Amino acid sequence: MPIRLEVIAHTLEGLGTCTTCQLVLAEAGVGQPKAEQALAEFPPEWQADVRRLSEWIGDLARRYGEGIQIRIIDPQSPAGLLKSLRFRVRHYPTWIVEGHDPIAGWDREALETAIRRRGGSEVTLDGHI
Repeated sequence: MPIRLEVIAHTLEGLGTCTTCQLVLAEAGVGQPKAEQALAEFPPEWQADVRRLSEWIGDLARRYGEGIQIRIIDPQSPAGLLKSLRFRVRHYPTWIVEGHDPIAGWDREALETAIRRRGGSEVTLDGHI
């Protein structure tokens, strides 16, 4: 059973095309993703955080493969509001591994430790653990 990782972080979901669709279109080489167009309108530090979040999630997905299930939750959504209240989230992103131990911010070591503690193991290039 995969490790469940929830990430409470601001997203660009409300801009028309869903994130998954944007990624598929970008991979197919069909125009600039709307997320990139919208992101360009925000301050540079916010752009950097969105790109950093994307890189971290991509890295985790590659390294843990099917052993991790990642869900991004916008704090302004009903689910995000409830989770933010439940876990007393004050900073974004906040990483929640298997419904426990919220990790606020960019502490990669704390996140990796929490994933391993909950049974996560990395996948090698050939797909084996």
